[in-house]
Amino acid sequence: MSQRKDKELRGSSNKPVGDYRRWLKAYAQDLDWLPSLRTTKGVEVETPEEDEEVQALKTKLEKAQTVKERFKSVAVRIRKENVELRDVNIATTKALEQETKRARREEHGQNKF
Repeated sequence: MSQRKDKELRGSSNKPVGDYRRWLKAYAQDLDWLPSLRTTKGVEVETPEEDEEVQALKTKLEKAQTVKERFKSVAVRIRKENVELRDVNIATTKALEQETKRARREEHGQNKF
């Protein structure tokens, strides 16, 4: 059986009542781990220096991005060549079909006589 823990927030029509932030502040006062999650405003936080592992990972990422860009440019070039070859193939097919039709007409004309 489930029990609603937010009954103090709800009225008789089951709609929120009162100020949620006020309720949350009162509810959170009992939580001792909550202050560790807070951040202080206006205080400069010292950023830790990157260790060797982070530097190595950044270098590896940069290399991977360079490889990706090279691969992308090669893929674009191959795609363009593919389109050109397809156009040549279509033109060759059309020319072959026309030549085949002409040869059949010529053969058909020779067989009549």
